[in-house]
Amino acid sequence: MPLILSPINTERMSLAPATMKLYLLELHDRPAFAFTLNANVPQEWPPDQITPEVIEEFIGWMQARDRKIWTFYWLLHKEGSELPVLIGNGGFLVHEDETLEIGYSMLSDYQNKGYATEAVRSMLQWAFSSLKKDCIIAHTYPYLEASIRVLEKNGFLFKEANPGEGIITYELQREHGSL
Repeated sequence: MPLILSPINTERMSLAPATMKLYLLELHDRPAFAFTLNANVPQEWPPDQITPEVIEEFIGWMQARDRKIWTFYWLLHKEGSELPVLIGNGGFLVHEDETLEIGYSMLSDYQNKGYATEAVRSMLQWAFSSLKKDCIIAHTYPYLEASIRVLEKNGFLFKEANPGEGIITYELQREHGSL
């Protein structure tokens, strides 16, 4: 039975499940994307890492018979604003070897305010309970210090460096009774 995603609520945000419809609207109809998401979408959306090619890849993974991706749009609830603001996104990819990888990105105006740490923490709780994995990995670049801080604040430990690809890998093992 396929896993049905529900919104995740954090202290300051709602994490809305990404769908193929939302991804297609993001690519082809920005006003409809904002309307369907029920959010203000900043002019600078999307973050640098989320190119049209990446979104097309996400759609392909979502369409696969054995779905391997679950992602969320991060919507910040701002005091005095009717609609939340789209500030980031993140999710999980299951690799062929069944390794679960987390990834996330955020608009630069909202970085260094704890939003990514908050969103990632909630996504990890969801993944451990819904996807039933005991280990989650994350790849990042050594120069992305803010991303490394988010991982470390959420309990990830440095695992290895891959100088050939220029990336480093972090890992989080679920401890029984936590998360």
